[in-house]
Amino acid sequence: MPGHPDPVLTPVEWSPKGEAIAWPEGPGRHKVVVFGGIPDEQARVRVLHRGRHQSHVRFVEAVGRPHPNRRRAPCDRYFVCGGCPVMHLDPPGQERFRLHLVRRELAAAGLDEAALAPGGVWTAEEWDYRHVVKLGVGRSERGRLRVGAFARNTRDLVAVPDCPVVTPALRRAMKVVAHHVIDMDVFPYEPATGRGVLRYVVMRQSRATGHILVTLVAGRSSRLLRALATRIQEGHEAVVGVQLHLNDTEGNAIFAAPDGEGAGFSRLAGQATIEERLLDVRLEVGAGDFFQANPVVADRMAADLREAFADLRDRPVVDLYSGVGGFALVLAKAHGFAIGIERFPGAVERARANARLNHLDAEFLAGPSAELLPRVAQRVKGSGPVVVVDPARRGLEPGVIEGILALEPAALAYVSCGPRSLARDLATFVEAGWKPRRIRAYDMFPNTAHVEMLTVLEPPTPPVPTRRRPRRRRVRPS
Repeated sequence: MPGHPDPVLTPVEWSPKGEAIAWPEGPGRHKVVVFGGIPDEQARVRVLHRGRHQSHVRFVEAVGRPHPNRRRAPCDRYFVCGGCPVMHLDPPGQERFRLHLVRRELAAAGLDEAALAPGGVWTAEEWDYRHVVKLGVGRSERGRLRVGAFARNTRDLVAVPDCPVVTPALRRAMKVVAHHVIDMDVFPYEPATGRGVLRYVVMRQSRATGHILVTLVAGRSSRLLRALATRIQEGHEAVVGVQLHLNDTEGNAIFAAPDGEGAGFSRLAGQATIEERLLDVRLEVGAGDFFQANPVVADRMAADLREAFADLRDRPVVDLYSGVGGFALVLAKAHGFAIGIERFPGAVERARANARLNHLDAEFLAGPSAELLPRVAQRVKGSGPVVVVDPARRGLEPGVIEGILALEPAALAYVSCGPRSLARDLATFVEAGWKPRRIRAYDMFPNTAHVEMLTVLEPPTPPVPTRRRPRRRRVRPS
């Protein structure tokens, strides 16, 4: 890069994280990552870190005419927080960015983008949409207690009391929590020394009821935590429960158990769960349970999923990575029966309880999908089931695709939050003769680089059912 303190450059492409990429010395040489940049817009930038092969800079101002999709990010923490890297793009610009990511990954996997659904990216409100907040507890450079979000590319904490993408009630809850943590001197836990107490605070609000569930993640137990929980609940009328999760492990994972699914939580005050809804299905959601942070978009995805299988409602449903049962139960209501597979036992117990809550015929199994699919195949053999997968960002694990094909399904719906892993897995299905019928993109997290997708695939030869769908196995009391 030039030696000028505020050099001028023109990015040429997007990174998957929503940053613009420039190559001032030519393609493949020194990479410059521009936070707040836009490809094809010449801009003056400020150097944040200069490395041997890669530098990080941030946008200062456009040189000449600004890009037509540029806007001033409506958040005074935009650069220091970094949690919303494409907030400097207007909504049409954000849509084009997301479609570009999807098309690029499909092309890289040798797939035809013709299956992309018309109408662009489905989105709802770009503000006040987040119903989940995750905060860290630490110290400022002067040693003062601080509660906030982790800054971009660092573990520094940034106070975000007026974050525009979280719900108004959660914004107030964030202020209540920060005030009481600081007022009570609840010091941050240090895994290396075992000193301190509190590591993280996770809050979820229900769109259905407005209630908030708070989880205090601590390195060790302390009487301070119960007193803190009481103050938090008394300080915000929407907080109906405060949970405790102990995590003294090294590293930055929030929960000690993978994904926090139902493991190691105890009640400090109030309720252990809050009620949420996915379309017309009631769901009890607890601390650590996974449920979408944007319930409006989750509803739309569930409705589209149900519609995609509308002609196959006489078929049973197999849902992999079923969590607390959201998609499985929505489809069980339409199809009459569903089997869910979920790795985490705590989530499986919650899903079973949610099936009973809604009086639905659904069965949930705990364990890895690849290991349990042969067992499920015996249950649904000859029924031509429909299959739903909603894996983590890394996509489907080895053996899962083979297990799905052994089910001889009539259709497959792949829900994904990672365009690259989705394209990789779709390419494998295409090699097996399957055809993507529709790929629809959703803006689950406006102003961020994330894009959610729902892909519906058809088998090369639709199976003809030879038996009726199974029913849930009931264990009679002895």
